[in-house]
Amino acid sequence: MKRLTFISLLIGSALMLSACGLHTGLGSLLNPGKSTPNANGTPAKHVKATHTPPSPDSISITAKGFNPDTLTVKTGATVTWSNATKDPQSFTSDTANLFDSGSVAAGATYTYTFTQAGTFTYHSTITPTLTGTVIVTP
Repeated sequence: MKRLTFISLLIGSALMLSACGLHTGLGSLLNPGKSTPNANGTPAKHVKATHTPPSPDSISITAKGFNPDTLTVKTGATVTWSNATKDPQSFTSDTANLFDSGSVAAGATYTYTFTQAGTFTYHSTITPTLTGTVIVTP
């Protein structure tokens, strides 16, 4: 008997919680096409949270290294390095005077626009064992 009461209570709660037209689930099955209006009287829209993938021209540095460690972009592309570690890092080209981010704080980013084709290796001056490559195609 307790199990039947619990199941009834669970179903009743689910129906009450899902009655809001802003949520998908039982509410959309029971009231298709209906939604709760906003303050201005227009129907509110349900917005789903989505994960935004990183830009194809981005590199993150983690405790394990650069991710990706090799990136291919077109000439004129701006590459963004992001520091996903808890310590400062740097992004420095092995080609003299091409780019040098200096110290980049945890959570911060550095960008550089590649204006010529070629293969460019780089490293972190703070953690020299962390290396990567950007291949720039015409």
